[in-house]
Amino acid sequence: MYTLNRKVFSYAKNGMRMFRSQRESFCRSNNHLGSSRSNSSSVIGTHNYSFVQQKQQQYKEQQLLFSSAATNTYEEEGEEKTSDNDNNTDFFKDDRTKFGTPSPWAVFDSWSNEVASDPLSIEDQSRLTDEAVKIPLYAEDFHKNNAFTETEILNSYDQFLKRKSSVHFGYPYNLSYDHEELHDFMRYSINNLGDPFVPSNYGVHSRQFECAVIDFFSHLFKADPKETWGYVTTCGTEGNLHGILLARECHPDGILYSSRESHYSVFKAARYYRMDAKSIPTLPMGEIDYDILEQELSNNKDRPAIINVNIGTTVKGAVDDLDRILGILKSLNIPRERYHIHCDGALFAMMLPFIDNGPELSFQKPIDSISVSGHKMLGCPMPCGIALTRKEHVKKVEQHIDYLNSVDTTIMGSRNGQSVLYLWYSLRKKSLAGIKNDVVLCMEMARYLLDELTTKLGIVCRLNDLSTTVVLERPMEDDFIKRWQLACEEDIAHVVVMPNITKSKIDLFVKELSVSIRKHGRRSKLKNSRRKTASSSPSPLEQLYDSSSWGSSGKITMPK
Repeated sequence: MYTLNRKVFSYAKNGMRMFRSQRESFCRSNNHLGSSRSNSSSVIGTHNYSFVQQKQQQYKEQQLLFSSAATNTYEEEGEEKTSDNDNNTDFFKDDRTKFGTPSPWAVFDSWSNEVASDPLSIEDQSRLTDEAVKIPLYAEDFHKNNAFTETEILNSYDQFLKRKSSVHFGYPYNLSYDHEELHDFMRYSINNLGDPFVPSNYGVHSRQFECAVIDFFSHLFKADPKETWGYVTTCGTEGNLHGILLARECHPDGILYSSRESHYSVFKAARYYRMDAKSIPTLPMGEIDYDILEQELSNNKDRPAIINVNIGTTVKGAVDDLDRILGILKSLNIPRERYHIHCDGALFAMMLPFIDNGPELSFQKPIDSISVSGHKMLGCPMPCGIALTRKEHVKKVEQHIDYLNSVDTTIMGSRNGQSVLYLWYSLRKKSLAGIKNDVVLCMEMARYLLDELTTKLGIVCRLNDLSTTVVLERPMEDDFIKRWQLACEEDIAHVVVMPNITKSKIDLFVKELSVSIRKHGRRSKLKNSRRKTASSSPSPLEQLYDSSSWGSSGKITMPK
């Protein structure tokens, strides 16, 4: 059973805050690392890198120390369950019912360094039923039904969230953050309605902070602030909807090209805007199939090309080669005014600029817009994001609204000014060096997880070079999948390594997976007869078996 010593955790919590403060001072003192850019795309150079590594090791040791305040046991009992969430993987066709991949939500985590193994108490569960949280229409209904108080319900909900978030592995949300200094601002109805650069009559806003956030990302992606426009969105999906809307306004008769492993919001935009779209097959590692893309572009040269470039796909974390796509457009003699490029960088656009010698994502190249999520790599208690584009494109959708005394340029009308504060605060506290530190740690931990899974368990798994998404064969035990909240697609699953996933958590995950495999066995490749829709293409797990050219390490054994 899970035991908790409150004094120990009080010490651990205060200690973590103290160490984070020390780390923050370290990051601020090393901000000069970002002042001189090399010819590579990395924002921060590698001089003083050994000092950075020393601080990283100290930070990881502190995390391991504080995480030992809890003891964990994994219950080995449980019945075998299988759940095949199969998706059709038919060969490339314009069938919009098969576009994209799922992306469910995660939950807030206030204790990112402990793992709770004990189940939620029966009493807490009873307070979270549909009947218990139902809103009484009249005061007498509340007393008549002996309803729980709001405080009781919320206390139980807090216990539920702590347990769920402590074993959060499958979705790309950084749950390690501390915004306590901003809590008092929740008293205010901060609304950035209208354009961030055109003040409205509503005075309770955070526009100056929003403009600072947009300025930061303009510099991060080497855009000219005078020619760049952006705003803080509700999430990466809104950024995609905005970027593709601008593309359609610039090219009303254009065709949208995107890989079939793109996030579902890309093809949602095509449906919303009544756009013709091409779902392009992918290479084994998840990148768009460049040969088929070239063929489709060549076949439709009479219409403008709107291309979505994935900076990290949903399931495999694959990064499309922007330079190669630009090379294809050049080889086909498609002029700049006949194509529009949107970059979906929900997670990895926040990481790519900090990877030494990685490919460059920059507005100095002929791209038109970028969408980034704020609650993923950076970390925020509410979904949010950033849309960045060229100012000339926004003029095509801009309309003055007398009611606002501002202009309408965004997808939403009322816009959350609170999330702006959280993004601004995180960027100020972390700075370039702090984000770089998080990226390096995530890359290290992803490689560690890959090595542990292959060398200790011998299971099939892959990791793209520019990614922290470890793709593995889907565990047979449904209870294990639900406990660790793994994202699954047919016969594969993945773990997205974020700053809150520590070495100790990885060790526990591998240990419990080993127990699960001993009890329930390993998943064999899905045959067409067992998939929801018959398909001539191999299942995702089959592709992992047959693709030794990317992201494997250690000795892999095939299940019997």
